[in-house]
Amino acid sequence: MLALFKVFLVFATVVFLIRKKVPLGISLVSGAILVAILFKMDISAGAAAFLDICIQADTRSFVLLIALALALSMVLEKSGQIDRLTESLRQFVTSRKLASAMLPAIVGFLPMPGGALFSAPMVEAATSDLPIDNDKKVEINHWFRHIWEYFWPLYPGVIYTANLLNLEVKKFSGLQFPITIMAIISGFIFVMRRVRVPPKAVLDMTSSGSIAVLKFIVNLSPFLLIFVLYLLVNIPLLLSLACVLFLTSALNIIFKKTKFLHLVRSIFTSAGFLNFLVMAYGVKLFGGILSKSGAIYEMSIFFVNSHLPVLLIVILFPLIIGFVAGITIVYCSATFPLILALPDVTANPIPYIVLAFTAGFSGTMLSPIHACLSLTNQYFCARLTKVILHLILPCSVSSLQVLLSIYSIPIGSRFEYKV
Repeated sequence: MLALFKVFLVFATVVFLIRKKVPLGISLVSGAILVAILFKMDISAGAAAFLDICIQADTRSFVLLIALALALSMVLEKSGQIDRLTESLRQFVTSRKLASAMLPAIVGFLPMPGGALFSAPMVEAATSDLPIDNDKKVEINHWFRHIWEYFWPLYPGVIYTANLLNLEVKKFSGLQFPITIMAIISGFIFVMRRVRVPPKAVLDMTSSGSIAVLKFIVNLSPFLLIFVLYLLVNIPLLLSLACVLFLTSALNIIFKKTKFLHLVRSIFTSAGFLNFLVMAYGVKLFGGILSKSGAIYEMSIFFVNSHLPVLLIVILFPLIIGFVAGITIVYCSATFPLILALPDVTANPIPYIVLAFTAGFSGTMLSPIHACLSLTNQYFCARLTKVILHLILPCSVSSLQVLLSIYSIPIGSRFEYKV
């Protein structure tokens, strides 16, 4: 219980700093230092842990991915390609709400850390003439960017959980797919709530649908090329992203959509570029210190020994770890093996793990250190606390759907499985 209190004290401090306009990256680093203090890491061990997290390959790759994603996003924005993309989409998708949701959803098929940074400029362009505030833009981008992560077989959480249950990935994906459907419905009911489209935002259809689709595909080509290189050709994501960044920049310069020096100056003199990199390090440091300090382990012991009702453990345990860590694979690997060891779960594990997956994912969606949420919030300069509060309801609906299914449709009984 003491571990939970310490962790929530840390989160309260981080949220307080954010509300006081302290940059998110600095707030997260401060939170990591507070975790080290509260969980009694000595100075030398704490310093070594911080240094190790900063220089390890996973952190370097994550920060470089964020840097390349941000650079590509700025190239597409400065060259006007984002505007051309959204303009062509509007020509054959007449619903502005649907168009705003489609753009982050398309990017969401690619399992990229901080991938919401790609779709943020698209959402900005698609909603530029709609009477909505930046908080709502963050909600739209963050929610629809993640609707596929429940079942899409390229996401690490789906692969890990399927292997843990000794199921084929496609079979586990089939179990999770209805949650994605519910997430889409919840998104349009709750996230798109109060999004009004005035008559002036409805465009005249000046080109044929086929031409508009062709223009849309051409302007979407950087993302399609990432799909091809990374998913089909199996080129590492960092290298795929670097190739697409180079090619996109070169083409926009050749066709005089932008100038080389202007592009370079815009990227490297941008205050936002440095802030994003500091925040990327902050996210990794916070999550890493939580693990190295023993905070997640102590919380795990508390739940195992708590004697709470099984359903409560299955919901709360991954929900809290997901919220604390902000990464799907962390709550999956930290909680699922322990949940599978519970007697009631062992008899019929699949529905409980599906519920645990959904609850944990709700935690990550609401976590202020979730890279996509923090990056999107930074991009739109929105109010993070308000955004999180608005997302609680659609997250709850998805978890409630699975909880009800345990009593109405025994999905686990369809498979012969023993832990």
